Amino acid sequence: MKRLNLLLAAAVLAGCGPASNPSDFNSGIGSGTYGRPGGLEVMADNIRNGTIPPEAILATVYFSFDRYTVEVNERAKLDALAGKANGTTLLLAGYTDHVGTEEYNLGLSDRRSQSVADYLVRLGLSRGKMEVIALGEQQATQGASGAAAAKDRRVHVVDANYKAGSRASSPSAPAGPIDGAPASGPVPAPSAI
Repeated sequence: MKRLNLLLAAAVLAGCGPASNPSDFNSGIGSGTYGRPGGLEVMADNIRNGTIPPEAILATVYFSFDRYTVEVNERAKLDALAGKANGTTLLLAGYTDHVGTEEYNLGLSDRRSQSVADYLVRLGLSRGKMEVIALGEQQATQGASGAAAAKDRRVHVVDANYKAGSRASSPSAPAGPIDGAPASGPVPAPSAI
């Protein structure tokens, strides 16, 4: 028994054991917050703070209420992105509206991001070059309904290595957003009503 405990302790210290960082839930693909290259962590922080540079958003995929599969009318956005983003490191930031519990919405946003990742993998992109960040209702417009709430049910596909003024991650990366991104300025976090 002592030997088993010693082996488990060695595995954890070597980084082979379960993650001990609570924010690793927001990293469904990839290595979590430990071991991220500096630029990747900066963009992940921008996503969590609601200050994504609009030019870094390659596509925005919208979802129906309480759904997480990529709908037929949203697939063209990812189809267009696939050939241009091959080799680019992507952050898939999932969001929900404010309806439901915080825990449920966190899980739903994770499933939405995973669904986008699965679709992109079927198109030939590497899962190892994608990381999921589940935000749930964290940046949802409180009290919104109809069209405003529908805009909260989304996944942003973000160029993780975007540097202001250039696409540093890949020479084949898109020159600008595919769709759904604002024309200029950072994407602000919606304010509570």
